Amino acid sequence: MSARVRITALLASLLIRIVGCTWRLRVIGEEHYEEARRLAPHAIFVFWHGRMLPLSYGYRNRSIHVLASEHRDGELMGRTIRHLGFGHVRGSSTRGGARAIREMVAKLDEGYDLGITVDGPKGPRHTVKPGPLEMSKLSGAPVVPVTTGSKTHWVATSWDAFEFPKPFTKVFVRFGPPMSVSRDAGPEELEESRAKLEQVLREITEANDRHAAEA
Repeated sequence: MSARVRITALLASLLIRIVGCTWRLRVIGEEHYEEARRLAPHAIFVFWHGRMLPLSYGYRNRSIHVLASEHRDGELMGRTIRHLGFGHVRGSSTRGGARAIREMVAKLDEGYDLGITVDGPKGPRHTVKPGPLEMSKLSGAPVVPVTTGSKTHWVATSWDAFEFPKPFTKVFVRFGPPMSVSRDAGPEELEESRAKLEQVLREITEANDRHAAEA
């Protein structure tokens, strides 16, 4: 790993901490978070790649393990979030997928929550990939959709339309209802769960954006 990546990751984490401390964070749908805690000791939190930034600040230092790509960009992200107190498992749905799923399920067994960008690492944007549902099937842990939105933000010209909330803006974190996949679920049930999760994530993201715009 080059010195440039190490330094960039450290500076990125410092920037997130500095700007994040100015955000006015509010959580919506916290009852869904509490419901997930009643269902199982640990959960799989899933979110869009372009909406991860407020979560990296708001849920730092909780030892949540995050799946990050084995590509160079994924390594940079992984090192950045480690500076923010997250764990990091390498892999994705396209590279190291089966191994990454096993490692993430092992982290659940060890007592950690998981965080996964369901449309990463390269899209398509806002299309859920099946990995988190496989993890739920293997572990019994619920999948909890969560999204973010902000009153004012910059949007990157990237595939994920990455959002960076501006300093001192209002930022909203919104949870959706948890869902679980049975251990004997077949391909059809897994696909139904995947489609349902995608629909819920899109709905809570649209609701959050409307709420943020009106705040």
